[in-house]
Amino acid sequence: MTLIVAAAVLFLITTFVSAQGSWKVVGNTGVTAMHAVLIAPNRVLIIDKAESSPNATLPDGSTGWSCEYHLDTNTFRVLRLTTNTFCSAGAFLGNGTFMSNGGSDAVLQNGINAQTGFTGIRLFQPCQDDTCTWTELPQPLSSFRWYNAMLTLPDGRTLDIGGSKVPTGANSAAKNNPTYEIYSNSGTSSAFPIQFLVDTLPYNLYPCVTVIPDGYYQGYLFIFANTKSVVYDINQNQVIKALPDIPGVPRSYPLTGSCALLPLTYENNYNPEMIICGGQAVQSSTSPADNTCGRLNLGEQEPAWDMDDFGGQGRIMGDSVALPDGTMVFVNGAATGIAGYFEGARYLQSDPVLFPVAYNMNAPKGQRWTRYAATDIPRMYHSVAMLIPDGTIWVAGSNPNPEPRPANVQFITEYRAEVFTPPYIDPSKPRMTITSFNSSTINTAPINVKYGAGYQVTFTVAGGAQPGAVTATLIHTGFKTHSQAMSMRCVKLFVDKVTANTDGSYTTNVWMPPNAFVVPPGPQYVFLLSDGQPATSAVHVLIG
Repeated sequence: MTLIVAAAVLFLITTFVSAQGSWKVVGNTGVTAMHAVLIAPNRVLIIDKAESSPNATLPDGSTGWSCEYHLDTNTFRVLRLTTNTFCSAGAFLGNGTFMSNGGSDAVLQNGINAQTGFTGIRLFQPCQDDTCTWTELPQPLSSFRWYNAMLTLPDGRTLDIGGSKVPTGANSAAKNNPTYEIYSNSGTSSAFPIQFLVDTLPYNLYPCVTVIPDGYYQGYLFIFANTKSVVYDINQNQVIKALPDIPGVPRSYPLTGSCALLPLTYENNYNPEMIICGGQAVQSSTSPADNTCGRLNLGEQEPAWDMDDFGGQGRIMGDSVALPDGTMVFVNGAATGIAGYFEGARYLQSDPVLFPVAYNMNAPKGQRWTRYAATDIPRMYHSVAMLIPDGTIWVAGSNPNPEPRPANVQFITEYRAEVFTPPYIDPSKPRMTITSFNSSTINTAPINVKYGAGYQVTFTVAGGAQPGAVTATLIHTGFKTHSQAMSMRCVKLFVDKVTANTDGSYTTNVWMPPNAFVVPPGPQYVFLLSDGQPATSAVHVLIG
């Protein structure tokens, strides 16, 4: 049915650069965006928990808790699920199929008929004709998972790790699920124990995990929870290296910080660096959020945390977004409190942080942060933000209420979607438009590409202008939930000399990364930029 509707750490003084950017409310998401993932150039898949959203009615009159949001029309299509997806995780298989795992208790009230989702496995194969639906597999996960994390592995399988066996705030030994399992086309593996998720109690939910692309630890996993991190060999099920604790506060749910792999580039052999920002010192609704970030260079044999501030403002529950110019943007969140639902007569978080901050990893320390223009919509618990193919940031969600409250409370259940246009898109300058990729016409279907191969890109520039310095970036925008950007990847690509064609267009070649450690297989987007400004739309590709 389609509906139109802190420890004592010394920091440098940070200089903030004035920058504008712009916000625009563009549509209604149907269900609140607790989880979201870009599944096609013009489609965002949104997943909520099983609850009674006012606009999410299916043809038989029942309520859905998932929608497909159309970026081109800002409308949504309600999708049917039968299991409760509350606080679940997601990742793409290497063939481009999206997978959602885990969830919570059965819900049988207020028109909702949801089975338990703790062991749920759900697949979604994207389409363009509004016929694609969820497939829920009869074979369950090997154990209960709530607040778990997922990751696309270099061989195209998905990793499912951690979580709790029952709903909780902070985790506990009795509720903890300190295991991981792997899914392939033949089904799930057994659950393997991982001691790291015992050692990081009680703040180990939604652990941060990524594939290390290069250097001493290429192909191993970086896993972070609480204040601890390790380099891990998933094949041998063992720690390769215990890394230093990040200074300061815990940074995992419900003291939720934001964790991301910084943009990679061929210019330094894809040297991997992590950034983890924000968090909370104590589990209190009145405590100020932490204003520190840690940066860890995994390309060094003995990595050490380099501490900075967080753009001049403490923030909990922020979302990270990698832009194609190599900037990392942090948006959403609160300046006070912790993650969690409204309890009794109080919200667990307050003082929404309305402005994004941008982090330039290549600038000198003390000059890396830029504050952008603020929205007027609070986006706190259960909000998301992601890059979309036109180079803007799509922002949605925020629901600190246990049941939907779209009005008459301090912090409503939010169904409005916004688009933030960062200042690297300058309306006074002409933008490029990609017209073909490897002789294929640009459309919504992904174009198959291979590791290490070069591909011809043809483009035009508005008004017949000449392009500036042309660069390219390959991005996987990630599965977004609870301040985590699962599998998010941003890689600068090598670009050949640009050639002018007789018809007024231009041609160049872009080269894919060398292997699946730099970019695991699956759907990606090739962004072309002129003097740092992205083309009007990226190219959807399927690598590997």
